[in-house]
Amino acid sequence: MRILETERLFLRTFQEKDVESLIAISQDQKVMQFFPAIPTREETIGFIDRIITHQEEKNFSLYAAEIKSTGEMIGFVGLYTATFQAHFTPAIEIGWRLSSKHWNQGYATEAAKAVLNYAFRKLDLDEVVSFTSALNKPSIRVMQKIGLHTNSEDDFDNPKVPPGSPLIGHVLYRLKRSEYLQY
Repeated sequence: MRILETERLFLRTFQEKDVESLIAISQDQKVMQFFPAIPTREETIGFIDRIITHQEEKNFSLYAAEIKSTGEMIGFVGLYTATFQAHFTPAIEIGWRLSSKHWNQGYATEAAKAVLNYAFRKLDLDEVVSFTSALNKPSIRVMQKIGLHTNSEDDFDNPKVPPGSPLIGHVLYRLKRSEYLQY
């Protein structure tokens, strides 16, 4: 089911036909370089199942990003509930993962802007956050481009990352509905 449409993309719920594409994207070392491990096939299938369940329970989730002109599913962009132990959780997270061949073409920013609009104008969420390894400069750039802001006091060690990993230090970006609606 289509949820959102941008100039070049459809954002829709995941379908059976997306499984192999998301497995390939999630097993690309370039895509997963800022994650502690590359998920197995079974872990990615479980992740898709959780995305679908989240949509059914919350009426929002991570959405398959499909190029309108080709029908190609290039990854996901959307909202998910972050519940791990941290000073800002539980929180609604905006996140994305796109195939590396579609990087630097503006797709993540385009889709994330549409998702933010949906989050604040349709879902009436109070706040949206995003976080990543402090080393993940491309993702941080997307967060900045869509209007999220950071405070170094919000930086945290992600409990889902093994201690001692260079990826443990995370930055937190956020945006409140009231801030978004001012623009």
